[in-house]
Amino acid sequence: MNVLGLIVEYNPFHNGHIYHLSKSIEKTNATHTVAIMSGNFLQRGEPALFDKYTRAKIAVENGVDLVIELPTLFACQSAEIFSHGAITILNSLNCIDSVCFGSEEGNTEILYNIAEILASEPDDFKLFLKKYLDEGMLFPTARTNALFDYIHQYKKNKFMQSYSKEQLSKTLNSSNNILGIEYIKNLIHLNSDIKPFTISRVQSEYNSEEINSNICSATAIRTSLKENNSLFHLKNVIPKKTYSILNEKIDNGFLPMFDDFFFDTLKTIILRDIDNLKDYFEVNEGIENKIYKDIFTSKSLYELQLSIKSKRYTLTKIKRTLNNILLGIKKSDMQLVKNIDAIPYVRILAFNDKGREVLKEVKNKSEIEIINKFSNISFSLDDVIFKTLINYDIKSTNIYDSVYYKNNKDLIKGPMDFYTHPVYVK
Repeated sequence: MNVLGLIVEYNPFHNGHIYHLSKSIEKTNATHTVAIMSGNFLQRGEPALFDKYTRAKIAVENGVDLVIELPTLFACQSAEIFSHGAITILNSLNCIDSVCFGSEEGNTEILYNIAEILASEPDDFKLFLKKYLDEGMLFPTARTNALFDYIHQYKKNKFMQSYSKEQLSKTLNSSNNILGIEYIKNLIHLNSDIKPFTISRVQSEYNSEEINSNICSATAIRTSLKENNSLFHLKNVIPKKTYSILNEKIDNGFLPMFDDFFFDTLKTIILRDIDNLKDYFEVNEGIENKIYKDIFTSKSLYELQLSIKSKRYTLTKIKRTLNNILLGIKKSDMQLVKNIDAIPYVRILAFNDKGREVLKEVKNKSEIEIINKFSNISFSLDDVIFKTLINYDIKSTNIYDSVYYKNNKDLIKGPMDFYTHPVYVK
């Protein structure tokens, strides 16, 4: 058995994902695939278009063997924390041979060399970094300069030294490269046997909103869905099984979800919790005062986000910060979990027969608890990490479903994590 790990959101699963999956299997000679997938809220601080079980089912229908949920506390955070959670799960399974991710760079060697320096943080690198920060540079620029200087003075690697400062900056500031570097850093920190591989992204930029070929970005697909609330314009860019399953969901009243649907809820929380906003993760440096001031005059979530955005706070960081407030994610809870080196459980979302074979291997090689039926979980366990992670998963599902089920309120039986079972795809 040769098991490939993938770290995904599949929001939604499109033709680019088919390409990445097939090329990853080809590159690693994998016989089985395991995807660690975000649940109902995602890394960019927004809700998923469709619920986690639907997205997991689509993934298995399109060739993934087993889909495991990335806990909410990791799924909604920066690349560093997101990557730490995903890699720690893969490592905790004790049966993953490789991980393959998409990147703009398309070259594992350059990403690995950068990750190695950032993971070990040699003293000379830190001195360069401090020097540039003291000169008033923003952190990304200071880090690029420090890396460039360190590589050319101390890293005797001709391949690395052939990179110009502009090339290095582009590598360090491209979305998927950033994630890839963090994946490798975490493999290094965990002393993991999992081998990293990367596949070049093809045809569309990560944030491109253009649909001009059969492979486009997920951003373009989401933009189209928001404007049309229909899959009709997407037939050429998503697989038939994706189209069929999502079309059925829409026909049944489960419409695509967007972050502005939660604006009123967020506004209520901000007004209610003004004295406690600073307790939420990423609410720092008095930004809670700006959030509170602007919530009164902002007519939409996007307007609020733009009003808070600054040089220090990018739009994505603002979205994650507001999402932390929406989900009630506290600094104290993130401190508890963000550096753990093992995950106490895995939550199965969907699988096929080959996925079953992987789960048998996990049971034989790992002590990790496998959650199939959520109703069997005992919350009297003393494991505070387990309880913290699982409680946020339940809470985020409940918040998501409060809007997702608005056209199907009669289907809500209670906290739906307790009533929804993993999807078995025959």
